[in-house]
Amino acid sequence: MSIEIINEVIGGKYDILSEIGSGGSSIVYLAKKLKTNERYAIKTISTEEKDSLKLLEREIKTLKRLNHSSIVRFIEDGYEQRHNFIYLVLEYLDGVNIKTYFDQGVDIKTKIDLLLQILDAISHAHSKEVIHRDIKPENIMVVENSEQPLAKVLDFGISIITTTILTNTIRRYHTPLFAAPEQIQLQGVSRDSDIYSLGMTFLYLLSASDAKNDFRENQDKNFLYESALASLNATSNHGESLIEVLKRATDANRENRPKIDKIRKPLESIKDDLSAKLTVVFSLTSNLKDKISDLNKYDGQSLKVKRDVESKLQSNSNIIHIIRIKGEEGQENRLTVEIGVEATSYIYRGFINRDKPDEIVLFAELNFVNPQQSERLFRNGIAVKINPIINVGSSPRIRQDLSELINQLLQKDQQVKNEIESNKGVDNTFSRWQSVIEIEEKIINERKQSFSYSSFEYDRENQRIIITLKKPISLDEFEQITSPPLPVTISIKQQSPPYRESQWPVGKIIDGDKSRNAEIVEKLQISIAEFRNLDVFELILEKGKIETDFKAQESEIGRRRKALRAIKYGDSENGTLCKVISDPSSSQAIEPLLINRFFNEQLDISQQAAVCKALATEDIFLIQGPPGTGKTSVITEIVLRILTDHPSDKVLISSQSNIAVDNVLTKLSGIKLDSRDVRVLRIGREEKIEEDARKFEIEKAIINWQDSIRFQSSNHWQEYENQHDEMLLGVKKLSDIESIKTLSQQVQHISENITQAVKIFNSELFISIENTSSQQAADHACEMIYEKLLIEEKVLGQIKEYVEKFGIEYPDKKLLSHWIDQEYKRLQSILGDNNENYEKVLKLRNLKEEWNEKLKRKQIDLVSIFLDGVNVVGATCLGIANLKDFKFDWVIVDEAGRSTAPETFVPMTRGKKIILVGDHQQLPPIIDRELQTRALGEKDIERKVLETSLFEYLYNELPKSNKITLNHQYRMHPDIGNLVSDLFYEGKVLSERVDTNTKLHQFSKFSKSVYWVSTSDVTSDKSKERKSGTSYSNSYEANLIKSILNQIQHDYQSSNVHKEVGIIAGYASQISVLEATVAPHDKNLWNNLDIAIHTVDAFQGRECDIIIYDLVRNNQQKDLGFTSDYRRLNVALSRAKQLLIIVGNDLMAYEGRTPNKLPNPFEKLIEYIDSNPKVCERLVSSDFIK
Repeated sequence: MSIEIINEVIGGKYDILSEIGSGGSSIVYLAKKLKTNERYAIKTISTEEKDSLKLLEREIKTLKRLNHSSIVRFIEDGYEQRHNFIYLVLEYLDGVNIKTYFDQGVDIKTKIDLLLQILDAISHAHSKEVIHRDIKPENIMVVENSEQPLAKVLDFGISIITTTILTNTIRRYHTPLFAAPEQIQLQGVSRDSDIYSLGMTFLYLLSASDAKNDFRENQDKNFLYESALASLNATSNHGESLIEVLKRATDANRENRPKIDKIRKPLESIKDDLSAKLTVVFSLTSNLKDKISDLNKYDGQSLKVKRDVESKLQSNSNIIHIIRIKGEEGQENRLTVEIGVEATSYIYRGFINRDKPDEIVLFAELNFVNPQQSERLFRNGIAVKINPIINVGSSPRIRQDLSELINQLLQKDQQVKNEIESNKGVDNTFSRWQSVIEIEEKIINERKQSFSYSSFEYDRENQRIIITLKKPISLDEFEQITSPPLPVTISIKQQSPPYRESQWPVGKIIDGDKSRNAEIVEKLQISIAEFRNLDVFELILEKGKIETDFKAQESEIGRRRKALRAIKYGDSENGTLCKVISDPSSSQAIEPLLINRFFNEQLDISQQAAVCKALATEDIFLIQGPPGTGKTSVITEIVLRILTDHPSDKVLISSQSNIAVDNVLTKLSGIKLDSRDVRVLRIGREEKIEEDARKFEIEKAIINWQDSIRFQSSNHWQEYENQHDEMLLGVKKLSDIESIKTLSQQVQHISENITQAVKIFNSELFISIENTSSQQAADHACEMIYEKLLIEEKVLGQIKEYVEKFGIEYPDKKLLSHWIDQEYKRLQSILGDNNENYEKVLKLRNLKEEWNEKLKRKQIDLVSIFLDGVNVVGATCLGIANLKDFKFDWVIVDEAGRSTAPETFVPMTRGKKIILVGDHQQLPPIIDRELQTRALGEKDIERKVLETSLFEYLYNELPKSNKITLNHQYRMHPDIGNLVSDLFYEGKVLSERVDTNTKLHQFSKFSKSVYWVSTSDVTSDKSKERKSGTSYSNSYEANLIKSILNQIQHDYQSSNVHKEVGIIAGYASQISVLEATVAPHDKNLWNNLDIAIHTVDAFQGRECDIIIYDLVRNNQQKDLGFTSDYRRLNVALSRAKQLLIIVGNDLMAYEGRTPNKLPNPFEKLIEYIDSNPKVCERLVSSDFIK
């Protein structure tokens, strides 16, 4: 295999340069990432090497959990189909193993530093529930860099995650010389086992070569104890402490072994002994001397003051933290500093004279400083180990050049300033999102209300609870809780779970009973249709209170806030997202993968490019999908490629809407990859999940999974039986004969017991002829003999049943024994060479039966096993928070242009690589009207900023290589597609691949695909809009639409054509009018039409053969309202596959006024229609309403 893949490209981006090592069944190659100089190590194992493959899969699973500078860094894993191997990509370490490095004559200080690094790495692994199981010098590399040597712990192939099961395959692997006794004896391993291996490794590395050889020959650890101690005693006073703790670490009794921190302490003490100390002269000003003397009552004694300062500076092993601070004006020749010691609450202030940097002059001592000041000093200051010389009241006799210390302080100061400047960008980016969340919380807190009631009644017919308020409320208060209707809780009796709270959700307030003068509301009506729970009704208190219930909203806000903080502070699965989001222009350019063949061979060039680039991303990649450009097909291709090339990866499909998630999951269902099912899980409430995707809910998914396993198991066993018919028949007969042998032996044993019992009975009977009290013993003996005879009769019956299977008469004991021996020998001769497989076959059969039995258990027992094998999870952006502690290699957010940044952050925190798919030219995030007003008034955040999704923000800022726009649409007739492309996409979205013959609407009255039916031909009184609260309706346009539909229905009925029709309006009031006027579900009217009526928001992501867009607005002021939003118009027009009809006053639309004087998109639309008379046309309403 090494010869075959040199100079080949693996995974579409790694150029194999050379083989750098091999061991067992694996080969490690040096590879270079295409178009870069980045080097990686690629470890490969053939899929035919089953045991080795298990090790590699375990290593991949483990390394994904770990992130530490002293553990080899995991890049990714994958499957190479051409050569049939799994590969693991790791950082390339240009170094040597630690034994070789130590043997080269490294100083003891470097050795101790490296041992501490190893200790920290294993401590990190243990914190992630990972036990290495094979710590030894060969699994630790040392890499030189410009600052200091770095230790890297390798080979987690036989590690175990403490929450998983350790298989026998893995249990066998260990290195005896360094393995704990319990490991060698194949007993349970734990963190203590790693402690033993650490202890042995450290002792081995610290010992001389002769001691190592003696230890290998004699297996006596005393050689190592003595040699390691000798090497330490020459340089440190803490050598004995370290050896003592290492002796405990290597104790055969695991209970005596110390925790990792106990090993760290003596190592750090030795490190302190070896660290070079900087001699620093501290001169105290007279004012500071007097202050310290007065505070501690030293009576001006300089020696006591000196010792006081000296003891404080030495209290943390002579380590101080020092930072540059702002000095006084006019003192530019002085470098002012603060000095702190972590073990004390004191901070000193002083300065270094730059012209003569030979002392630090201390002029102030601060005690009980605030925590923020201390934290700043210890976080941003530099740590220095010093030999302090305190000078009080005279010129110092010793002077030490501090020029290097000044340079370090200045460098650190500049570094901190750079970080602060960088963080300003982060703060500026995230602050507006944080501010919006804070305003949302304020609004909810202000909306919370509570009302006491004196009685309630249950209206069963209308499914309502009617409560009588103790104190009537005003109409304004009533408006606040009913527009929109708010959910409420009601007082219930205290009960055991689940009703532990005194308030319980019951429904929404939808109406109220007003007083006679209609000025106040005395009763509230609560609809319980969605919340009905008969058990709760019995617990409602006769007198109590109702409270507005915002728990769901508060939970959502909490999820957004938590996600925002995780991204901002680098606590997400991909810690670099903060940098990418705060400074998108600095993102590393993406080099697309090389993919030779796609699952969907119909993908166009832009779709293929999107797949190749998305799979190459290290952080974030954006795909803009204009209407009908096949973004769901692209997402599906990306997921299939991930699961093929990276079989162990987990993918999250998320979106702001449920339907977008379900569309992708439905496309993935039923697909097999190399005979492997794609295991899909859907998280969410059943009533919000599309019918086709409900089979992916966890309970249904587990049942389907069980059935699939049973079916596959039965098939495999049937195949095995078919291939080994004769042998299995022999095995079955052998099994029956062995059963007869066992039963025969039981009969013999029982017969002997009966004979013995009879003897005892006769003996006791003889003894007790004249003793009447022995009757009880006789009865007992008779009962015992009777029971034995019953058992013998049952066993003999079983023998008879078995031997009759073989067609022989029931034999006596001798004949039976002879027949068993003869038949056993005959069957063994039939099995021949397959006799060795007898035990294996029996085990296989028993295993199959045992596994099928386990599958019958409750689904809850299988949840964790099922989740571990899930490939794809689907959930809304906020819904994924319900699946806690589940992390993903890839997160794909569909319709990302519709979710706010904090909403998008929720799924993003879970993934290493993020793909955002959306279109900022379509609907933006929906922002509450009150939030818009408050954000502008309190934080000066404009609506445009609120409606800017993370997708739009990044798309405008990311380099060209990190984003792509799909540029071929397949949904619309080219005449409709070209209109949408020209109006909203600068003509860049092409329709040349659309099959026009499949996009013909077949309505004989219309010869074109785009029409505007204008109401400008009737009086304004007849066609004007009507206002209803904050919404609008237009009954004339509704009647016009019905007339158009009547003509379409009549035409289709005569030609036997069936079509889907979507009617879109911008206002909820008009939707109600249309529903009442059109009656879309009346099949007596619309036998050839399937009609759906929705708002623009509800129609995004949908499509129909015919779309009728209802403008609604028609007023003398020519106000277009939010219908003038070009994004809403884009969605409305691009839903049509074959025919687009726009209904409304075209003259008013053309001259219409837009909010904030934004461009009027209808102007451009009407001009396009008039400029393309061959494909578009304007009609008037009188053509349809006579």
